[in-house]
Amino acid sequence: MSINDYIINLESSINSFPAVASYNFNVDRKTADIAFISGQIEFRDGSVLDFKEFIESSENKIEKFKYGYNFRKGPVVFFRYDNAPDPNAKSVKTFPHHKHLHDGKIAESRLIELKEILEEIERIYITEA
Repeated sequence: MSINDYIINLESSINSFPAVASYNFNVDRKTADIAFISGQIEFRDGSVLDFKEFIESSENKIEKFKYGYNFRKGPVVFFRYDNAPDPNAKSVKTFPHHKHLHDGKIAESRLIELKEILEEIERIYITEA
């Protein structure tokens, strides 16, 4: 998959969720096959998902080297998925993949896609679409 195809799929995923009020994202192309994507998705209830992905297109697939997805409403953070080498997450079996929870705990995770996070937000956090 090319980076252009990935971006089209990303935008299509965002547009498929009725709870999304607006969004923006930036694509910083490092090379033809490497890009840093960052953005923000605002939901109809005022909550926001900030996201970033550092990706590379190789052999018809996208490899995600770094990512972070931070879901919040105002100053309250509900969760954050990332693969940063957080020393507090080293004991998690899925390290470096982990999820920071609202209560400060760190949970197991895996490499996750934006669409899955949008599904989680809509299923658990958004009461009106």
